[in-house]
Formats: sequence, C-alpha cells, structure tokens
Amino acid sequence: MKGTLYALIFAVPIAIAAAFYTSMFAHRTIRAIVKPTVELMAGLPSVVIGFIAGLWLSPFIERATTATLLSVPLVPLFVLGGVFLFQLVPFNLRKRMRAGSEIVLIVLLSLAAVWACSALGPLADRLLFAGDLKQWLFQHAGLRYDTRNSVVIAFAMGFAVIPIIFTIAEDALSSVPEHLKAASLALGASLWQTAVRVVLPSASAGIFSAIMVGFGRAVGETMIVLMATGNTPIMEWSPFNGMRTLAANIAVEISEAPQGGTLYRVLFLGALLLFLMTFVVNTLAEVLRQRFRKKYSVI
Repeated sequence: MKGTLYALIFAVPIAIAAAFYTSMFAHRTIRAIVKPTVELMAGLPSVVIGFIAGLWLSPFIERATTATLLSVPLVPLFVLGGVFLFQLVPFNLRKRMRAGSEIVLIVLLSLAAVWACSALGPLADRLLFAGDLKQWLFQHAGLRYDTRNSVVIAFAMGFAVIPIIFTIAEDALSSVPEHLKAASLALGASLWQTAVRVVLPSASAGIFSAIMVGFGRAVGETMIVLMATGNTPIMEWSPFNGMRTLAANIAVEISEAPQGGTLYRVLFLGALLLFLMTFVVNTLAEVLRQRFRKKYSVI
C-alpha cells in the first residue's frame, strides 16, 4: 500500500492531465504522435525500469534530494503560471502562432523548472538544513534516509503506471459524444468550460476505472519494487525508507522455502492476502464505477 500510494501520487495527476490535454486541447497532429508513443511506453519491461531506478535513479536522487523534493511543487507551478501568462497574450498574436506550438512552451517551462530546482537545491540545503538534509532529518525528525526508498519508487513505478492510466482515461474522454460538446459550445460556453463541466463529468466513470486499473498494476508490481527499494523489511510510512512488498517477498523467498514448512505456509498466506486485497478493491471500484455511469447516463 505504501509503494502504491506514492506511485499513484506521482502518476495520477500527470496521466489524467496529459489525457485531458490530449483529448480536448491538443492539435490532431500532436495527438497522433503523443498517444501511440505513450502506449508504446506501456510495453517497457518492468525489470528494465527497476534496473534503471536501482542503478541510476537512486544515486541521482540521493545526490540531489532537496532539488528532487522541490521539483514536486515547482514544476507544476512553472507550467501553470507560464500557461496562464500565455493566455494574457493578445489573441491576434496567438492566432498567428502555429497550431500545437503550446507544447513547446510547456516543455521549455518544465526544463526551466528543473533548472531552477537544481539551482535552488544546494541553497535550500545550506539555509534550511545546515548543508545536509539527510542528517537534519535524522537529528530532528528521527527519519533515516535509505538510498533506495519510496521516493525512487514514486518515480519508477509511477513511470510504469502512467501509460495505463493515460490510455484508458484518454479513451474515456475522447468517447464523449460530439453532440454534447457542440451543444455546450453553441450555448456560449468556452472550450475550457465545456471540457470541465460537460466532458469531465461524462467521462468520470472511465477516468475512475483508469485510476483503479493503475492501482491494480502498482499493487501487483514485483520487479520494480524488488530492485529499487533494497527489499528492506521496514514497516514505516516514511518516504525515505525502503520496503518489502508482498509480491516481492514471495518472489524472493519462495525458492528457499521448504515445502510444507512454516515459511512456505506464510508465503501462501501473503499471496492470499494480496489476492483478497486486490479483489476487494477492484470490487469496490466496479461498484463505484457503475454508480458514476448511472449518474451521468442521463446526459
């Protein structure tokens, strides 16, 4: 649950926002490139993602922990602030720009935010944490920093979950009948108002299904959490500690468990708990999805 929570916190906003932009605002040329590319990302083997996360991402985040944490609020703020300022440009000037050029602005703003985080990270370390965030966390909060921790899992497993959530959510948003959009626009609503007040509620059942499918993908993940968390049996919610998930524990221990022994039975108990948890969550998700569908079917 801990690994899944941090992965979804990272993946859900990015995937839903990307699906929302691609289906409602992106130029058809960009849509024809973005959607197949993201769908191809879903085929990337999890062992490759875990390998990269364990050998490259973990040391990188350890060296730039403060900059990484700063990127969580600053990157969205840079992008939203830049897009808001872009809307203040006179319409005649924006009309002359090539369709789809806003994606270049978003990429440039994201890169500027990353650069700002890398520049502000060492400064924040010196001013707020006496030059060492990890030592400050241990002394003042009692939190130990492990090289392979939940922050790494948030990025690595979130990267694996994003394509699944994006694909299902984008299909749900694109399948909203065109006559609903046309009627809203004909009544004087803007494209943004149509997207938020008509399209988003109509596709809410599909978006919820996308999130729950991503949840199921994250809960059952084995190789990424096995390679990127250090497989440490620590039961804490701190994002700076590693963990040992049920799926990873079964994969590691089953080859050494004597048949019929205590370890053998405990591993089967862990598998049963994992099955029951996913079964209950998926059942509740299906019930809620049907309620969403029934609520908005009158549209």
